[in-house]
Amino acid sequence: MRPYESLFFTEPNISDEALDSLMTKVEGAIARYGGEVEKVNRWGKRNLAYNVEKHSEGYYVLVDFKGGAEVLKELERFYLINQTVLRFITTSRVQ
Repeated sequence: MRPYESLFFTEPNISDEALDSLMTKVEGAIARYGGEVEKVNRWGKRNLAYNVEKHSEGYYVLVDFKGGAEVLKELERFYLINQTVLRFITTSRVQ
């Protein structure tokens, strides 16, 4: 398993309950294919460099995890079908 980090942001007015539910689903998507969540950092609301879907702010979350190719595919699929996630990027971490 390789180490990765996934950064995504949601609509800025997301409720705490909706964010908790979203994080449970993200962690479940990672664990479903044998991945392991190492750390979750909720950065909170931040200004965006440009408007995304008419939003000038977003709620940022950084997830550090280990996994294989199947985990990456499932996580990307989850981000794309979830309407509250506005943008995301997943990169490999250097150990």
